[in-house]
Amino acid sequence: MVIAIDLGSNTFRVALIKKEQNGFSNEQIYEKIVGAARGLNESGKIGLEAKNRIFEAIAEAKSKFDFAKFKCVAVATEAFRVASNSEEIFSEIREKFGINFHIIDGQAEAKLTFLGVQNALRKLGINDKFSIIDIGGASSEIGEDGKFISFKFGIITFYERFKALDLMQENAKIYTKEAREFLTSLNNRLIVLTSGVPTTIVALKLGLNYESYDPKKVSGYELKNDDLTWFVNELLKMDDKNADVVVGRSRKYPLIAGTLLLEELLNGQEAKFIVIDDGLREGVGAAYLKGIFQEIITKF
Repeated sequence: MVIAIDLGSNTFRVALIKKEQNGFSNEQIYEKIVGAARGLNESGKIGLEAKNRIFEAIAEAKSKFDFAKFKCVAVATEAFRVASNSEEIFSEIREKFGINFHIIDGQAEAKLTFLGVQNALRKLGINDKFSIIDIGGASSEIGEDGKFISFKFGIITFYERFKALDLMQENAKIYTKEAREFLTSLNNRLIVLTSGVPTTIVALKLGLNYESYDPKKVSGYELKNDDLTWFVNELLKMDDKNADVVVGRSRKYPLIAGTLLLEELLNGQEAKFIVIDDGLREGVGAAYLKGIFQEIITKF
């Protein structure tokens, strides 16, 4: 077994991953919103508040998982690829918590996410060819096996750039133009949506809130285009306090931003959209247990 960590531009996700006969499974999971990319557009750095939230999340994870017993493999993504103080933060994490983070590039991130999704689909009995869309906090990875592109837009950075709903609606199409064209060129009949935006849409459809969220109920859900418009309207109806309970603290507006981006990406796609909770975190664990993690992060 291995402890796999995905420190994303918005979310910190940890899982204890076990190898089984038919793939890999999560024995234990933990996740926390840390908003690493908040303020990144302006300062070019991971802010002090974000750093504190990251350190709190790592401390919580250390109290829940047996880091002394299991190997830990940790990756960090776009916010840390661009922030000028990433090395300083990870040096402090190594010293304080004994965890060594790999800052991986967009290609490696996409490949590892694909592995995590592929494993989850196989467990659901789905073996069709598929594309993935992973809209993160500061970047979005799109592709199919052997062909991936990491695009420089994400829910936190997009929201912080425009803030107002009308401006986000105006700019979502512009921001996603290249990504939409690339997705269309793949021409897959199955598109898998992973990351916090689609999983939260499904959770709300199922009547789950942030605390009662259940990845097993969410994975495999078929999303329709109408569900995205419905989700934005539901969030706009909620006051901020209620939204904090339903979708997680300070997530309302970035989720609206991400849904607008996703809406543009899916517009005109004649495919089935399946939501899978598993992603980069699971892909990191699977790659390590298969002995290909180092090869993936150094190849790309």
